[in-house]
Amino acid sequence: MTDRRAELIRLTSEFVGFPTVNPPGTDLAACQDWIRSTLDSFGIAHETHDSSTVGGPHQVIVGSIGDTGPVMYLHGHYDVVPVFDDAQFVAKEVDGLLMGRGTCDMKGGLVAMLLAAVDHRDSGGSGRLRLVFVPDEETGGANGSERLEELGVITPDDAVGAIVAEPSHPDIWYAARAAFTVEVTVAGRAAHVGLSYTGANALEAAQPVLADLFAMAASVAEHRTDMRIEPEAARASIMLIGGTSGGGANFNIVPDEFRFTIDRRPNPDEDYATVKADLIGRLEALAREHPISWQVLQDVDPARTPVDSPLIRHTEAAVHEVTGRRAPLSMCPGCLETRVYSRLGIDAVAYGPGPMAVMHAPDEHVPIQNLVDAHAIYRSILQRTLG
Repeated sequence: MTDRRAELIRLTSEFVGFPTVNPPGTDLAACQDWIRSTLDSFGIAHETHDSSTVGGPHQVIVGSIGDTGPVMYLHGHYDVVPVFDDAQFVAKEVDGLLMGRGTCDMKGGLVAMLLAAVDHRDSGGSGRLRLVFVPDEETGGANGSERLEELGVITPDDAVGAIVAEPSHPDIWYAARAAFTVEVTVAGRAAHVGLSYTGANALEAAQPVLADLFAMAASVAEHRTDMRIEPEAARASIMLIGGTSGGGANFNIVPDEFRFTIDRRPNPDEDYATVKADLIGRLEALAREHPISWQVLQDVDPARTPVDSPLIRHTEAAVHEVTGRRAPLSMCPGCLETRVYSRLGIDAVAYGPGPMAVMHAPDEHVPIQNLVDAHAIYRSILQRTLG
């Protein structure tokens, strides 16, 4: 097997050097050019799709290997979350770790996938590979993955699976929650504190609304999924109220509005359409008695692949072959872009070298051995799935 350690470190370090933070304000174009030039350097044909819906130079870049046979999608996002310090955009090796923004989530995983695809091709592997590099994952995917089907990038025709290089280590994520997020605005009427009797306090008006919604959240939390996830507390369905909240112009002004968010994260075994309808129905009922309005901020489908699917069996076997360990099969506690494949009936898993605990942290890193193992694991999955 080709020893790719040095190349994994070099390419991941180069990749980290591009500050691909959303919303655009940084030079996404430089990173996109690097992706294309890197694909060129390995002789991989590619095409670029403009995926912007609202502002920004968003591009989906798709590398293609092979002309016939079943299709495997290798998927990942090249945008990252903001840094705590610009030094995070300079990758460095420390005690067997590769430090830097994106090493874990998920540029390291993308590089491991790329090199695995090259090795599969060069060793005479069969089938078709599609390397899908997407932007905008960290801010919802509207300018990235959510447009893949519309752009014709992914299709169920001849597809045997998709692997997303999310930082799942040591688990294999076979399912993920949905996300339905709204921002509620409670209206009031501004007035100077000395004339407060002429105003209407939006925060005061919000109290019965919040009380009702917190009661709903408590009821939601009674649902426990039967899907594989630890610890036990993580089985509860989620309705987070007040992730962001606030309002008012100054301490001496009656607040003319109060805003707060509701982030509903149902488990994959709940009916997502019903979940959304229940929350909107509750808000509509409250609006008949209270001065509220709302807007939808996020509407993200769940993802789920049967645990006995060939892709999951091949992934489990590949991890064991390379590392000697049994990878836990679990539901991701958040959302995953595997959903865009699940919607089309394509089996998809998330498996990446990064440890989830450090993916957005000031010390974001990936163990270099994890990168080496991930490269070998992806190769093994491709061989098992495509031949």
